[in-house]
Amino acid sequence: MKKNQTEFMKLCLADALIKLMLRQDFSSININTICEEAGIGRTSFYRHFDKKANKEDLLKYKLHYEWKTYMDFHPEENEKDKAGVLFQFIYDNRNLFSLFYKNGLITTIMSIVEDFLVEGETYGKDYAYIMSYMIYGYFGIIYQWIKYDFDETPEQVSGHMQKAITSAMQKK
Repeated sequence: MKKNQTEFMKLCLADALIKLMLRQDFSSININTICEEAGIGRTSFYRHFDKKANKEDLLKYKLHYEWKTYMDFHPEENEKDKAGVLFQFIYDNRNLFSLFYKNGLITTIMSIVEDFLVEGETYGKDYAYIMSYMIYGYFGIIYQWIKYDFDETPEQVSGHMQKAITSAMQKK
């Protein structure tokens, strides 16, 4: 029960932050304002987040929660095409990703993409370099897609990724 209350509290705070971001610049929002918008006391915030927690942590928490929920409904697709599922998730949440972009939260988007693709796995050094190359390649495509205001479908974007990989493999 306590876990559900904590989760609910964090989601309320994240949703309050997102509402505030729709009305004002991200840099002008502080923890007090978020707590006030959510109707939650500041001490409750620090009861659920550590002292170093910041606004980006709230946004990451929200997206991780949404990603986990999304994945619970798409397990087979994830096994077949994790990147395709990621593109669809981003497209389904494009308003939120656009809001991040408009507020200069590019490194937050990059961190989230990395978290979603790696999902806590660890790799040996050589493989880690290859994984980083692939992850940031995916991020680059996602970043351009956001900049182009999601003017293509997830399938079209996935096709761009496949073309890039195929082209790179042919140049060996």
